[in-house]
Amino acid sequence: MLEIHFMELPKLLIKWRNREVDPREDQLVRWLLLLEASEDEEITQVLEEIAMQEDQVLKKAIDEWERVSQDPEVLLAYEARRKALLDEKSALKRAETLGEKKGKEETLKKVALGMIEKGLDDSVIVELTGFTPEEIEKLRHQ
Repeated sequence: MLEIHFMELPKLLIKWRNREVDPREDQLVRWLLLLEASEDEEITQVLEEIAMQEDQVLKKAIDEWERVSQDPEVLLAYEARRKALLDEKSALKRAETLGEKKGKEETLKKVALGMIEKGLDDSVIVELTGFTPEEIEKLRHQ
């Protein structure tokens, strides 16, 4: 049987900052926080302390990460991948915002068409929808 688990790192980070989870007590939290360690010095410091005191596997992972980070080619590839992911996230956000805007415009257009069908005066439709009189006239002739 296949199990799929979704880990929401932003929520985990909030819980960690609020002291609701402790990487010293929870190994899964420890490893998930490691994914964010390169972005947060405080997380890095806590995980390094744990690695030095009690978790040799974590220590090996941190040591390997540091070794790989020293390789300019690997670091360049990492930064390129990171930039691509950020660009993709930004493009998705723009598309989402544009989609929401178009959806609202379509809804408002349908409402205006309904008002036209009900015989409401243009001035009332303009006031309620924010459309210009020219836009209302254009809708009347669709």
